Amino acid sequence: MDQALSVKSNYNSLMEQSQLIVQQNVSNPALDPNEERYAVLHLIIQNTNRESQDYDFAHTQTAVYRFISVISQIVIGWGGLLIEGNHHAYTAIFPLSKPDSSLHSCICGVQIINAINNVILPSFEREGIDSQYRCAVGISLGSVQGIQTGLESPVQSLYYGEGIKSAMEYASMSNGLVIVDKMIKDNLERSYADLEVQLLPYRKHEWVGYQFVVGRNG
Repeated sequence: MDQALSVKSNYNSLMEQSQLIVQQNVSNPALDPNEERYAVLHLIIQNTNRESQDYDFAHTQTAVYRFISVISQIVIGWGGLLIEGNHHAYTAIFPLSKPDSSLHSCICGVQIINAINNVILPSFEREGIDSQYRCAVGISLGSVQGIQTGLESPVQSLYYGEGIKSAMEYASMSNGLVIVDKMIKDNLERSYADLEVQLLPYRKHEWVGYQFVVGRNG
């Protein structure tokens, strides 16, 4: 079979399979979409000196492994679920059906930044890897829709919603800070009056958030 016939045959076969897929009955309760309110944490990680040096794939592999391993175990440790991650951004959700989700998401954000600055980056320095990273966390309270794909690969679940979009905006506001929205702020102030934290107004362009700081002045 020449190349043209091979391409045509494969094309037609894939189109036939596509027709069969869309004709399938997908009324499976296990695949029903769901919507729930979450505290959503979004983390941005940017290698700020990448363009000034030769690209090192070995370093990238090491960095991705350390970042995702450390971030994942911290998120799980605070009762969250890491729903998305790549070499420059991570998203986690904390269901409000669990007690203290708003508080735990904020502490999780602080601990992630501290772990990056005090554990991951020093490990690069000890190995002679010259890397500078900008990292910031945004946290928002809102609805998140989850869709089960029924697939093993590339993803089993897809998530979207206003909570995720807002958390991404708040993460983009700063460098090295945890910025939360007003709903998270109000929830913390209402539920944890004796909490040793500060929620400081923080503005960038039209977005107004609150910097979550552990400890009080004085």
